[in-house]
Amino acid sequence: MTRRILTALLSAAVLATSAGAASTPDPNALLDGRYDNAAQAKADAGTPHVVVTIAPTARPGWTLWAVHVETDAATSFDQTWAMQLRKEYDGSYALVPYYQLKQDAPPPASSFDPAGWLSLEACALRGSFANGRLDGVAEGEPCVAVSMSVGARRALMPVGYDREGDRLDVDLNLRGARTRIEARRSH
Repeated sequence: MTRRILTALLSAAVLATSAGAASTPDPNALLDGRYDNAAQAKADAGTPHVVVTIAPTARPGWTLWAVHVETDAATSFDQTWAMQLRKEYDGSYALVPYYQLKQDAPPPASSFDPAGWLSLEACALRGSFANGRLDGVAEGEPCVAVSMSVGARRALMPVGYDREGDRLDVDLNLRGARTRIEARRSH
C-alpha cells in the first residue's frame, strides 16, 4: 500500500513537471520578428531610424540579428550579429553576440554555421526571462575592451535589450553615447 502511494506521488510529480516544461514558451521564439522605431525617430529628430530583424536559424538557441540604422536620408549602416541565447547555471539568460570578420553581405539564416563567427562573450547581455518578457544588459568595461577589435561596427551591436509584447527596446552605442531604441513589431 505504501509503495502504491509513493509510486502515485512520484508519477504525479513527474507529470506536473512535464506539464510545466511543456507550457514554458521558447525565449528564442519570443525574439523572432522585424522591429522598427519609425515612431520614435519621427518624434525625436536626434534619434536615428533603426530596424532590427531577428531571424531564427536551424541551430537551436541561435538567431541572426540584422541591424539597419539610417542616420539621415542618404546615410545608412548595416550589420548582422549571430546571437546565442542560453540559460545560465543560476537560471538567468545570456544572449551572446558573435560577429564575422568580413561581412560583405547579410548572411542567410537558413545556412547559418557558428564556426564562421567569433564570440564576444564579454559582451553577453545577461538578464531574465519570465512572463513573456526577456531582457539583458552587457557589462560596460569588459565589453568595451573586447569589442574594440570589431571596429566601427560595434556601434550597431546591441548592449542592452528588453523584449515584451510587440516591443523590442534595444540599447546601441551610437555616436559614443548609449541610445535606447524603442522599436515595435512591424509584421
